[in-house]
Amino acid sequence: MIFSFIWKHNHINWAIADQIIVSGVNFLTGILVARFLGIEEFGRFTLIWMIVLFVNSIQMAMIISPMMSIAPKQAEKDLSYYFGAIASQQFIFSIIFLTIIIVGMKLSIYFYPEWHIDELVVPVSMAAFFFQLQDFIRRVFFVQGRQVAAFLNDALSYLGQLLLIIYFSFQNDFNIEIVLWVISITSALAVIVGILLFGRVSWSYETFVAAARRHWKSARWLTGSALLQWLSGNLFILAAASILGATAVGALKAAQNIMAIVHVFFQALENIVPIHAGRYLHEEGKAAMLRYLVKVSLWGGVATLMISLFVSVLPELLLTVIFGKDYQGYGYVLQLYAVIYLIAFFALPLRIGLRAMEKTSPLFFAYILMAIFSLISAKPIVQEFGLYGVLAGILSTGGILLMTLLIFMQRIYKNYPVNEYK
Repeated sequence: MIFSFIWKHNHINWAIADQIIVSGVNFLTGILVARFLGIEEFGRFTLIWMIVLFVNSIQMAMIISPMMSIAPKQAEKDLSYYFGAIASQQFIFSIIFLTIIIVGMKLSIYFYPEWHIDELVVPVSMAAFFFQLQDFIRRVFFVQGRQVAAFLNDALSYLGQLLLIIYFSFQNDFNIEIVLWVISITSALAVIVGILLFGRVSWSYETFVAAARRHWKSARWLTGSALLQWLSGNLFILAAASILGATAVGALKAAQNIMAIVHVFFQALENIVPIHAGRYLHEEGKAAMLRYLVKVSLWGGVATLMISLFVSVLPELLLTVIFGKDYQGYGYVLQLYAVIYLIAFFALPLRIGLRAMEKTSPLFFAYILMAIFSLISAKPIVQEFGLYGVLAGILSTGGILLMTLLIFMQRIYKNYPVNEYK
């Protein structure tokens, strides 16, 4: 019985194993970078890495999220053309944002000269370029049902990254530039291998245009949402950097890194749940999709709660043991991040359900509210309450997102047509 259960859910097991690799390596490299760079330089690295994460969030909105929901609905005979079209879109996207990063970082000296990020334009742009390509390839493998290929590709990229970081972290000249080059090189190797394993790809202009148009119906809202989400979520971090300094950012990121263990669940769900939610909706109707998402919410919510409770018991000890004495006194940051992540989880199945129904405008509306709140409150809250203000602001934006998506999900689900297949 146990073996039959494992075999039946083999795709989920590989997805979780893959995310353990990704989140585990991110967690361990985060520890090494934080310990050996020191809290202030780690804060500076966090600010620089926000550039890569920004590009990745736009990629998720424009390329990956629509693909995860639309690809399962494609006929078998059309899949090679579909993946050819999406791969072309990804390459164009990568070149455009590579150019934007280079120009933007060169101009940064006129706006934030104290950050000195213009000195790192080459490693940052290379890290962003190959990081997003590797992420695209791994997502394609998941959509194709090739979880083992995704696992091996991530193992090459992330375990290679960990090994090199371990080696260089014990060298006297360990710095931010080395970290960025390690990420660039390991991601590039995984991209090369991923291209060799990509599978059969066909291309036609008609499919390229049709796929681009269909993707844009979802992506136009998702992209706007991603921009607003990045703005609303990071305004408080940027306010902390400008008002409290890079040390505060380092403390925030250290606490977030401990909570990154939750991403084992979050990202595993992002790799699997959208595909199954779209399939349930297409084949059995909206009621089947809702039952599936409720089940995901219950089990995932319990798992997230248990992790949040665990890290909240001895936060000071965790931070000091893991990151060193520089991070002592920031236990309350970790406790509040545990609450933030719990709220963030319950917004996840709501987002997936809306994407499955190809109704993504509520995400855009929610992020408008979050961005307005952040623009109005970030600076005065951080000035008045310091790190407590930063965390209260992030917690509030998460609450705004959850409540807005819940209201829209109820309305859209009620009016969504019932599939004839039951």
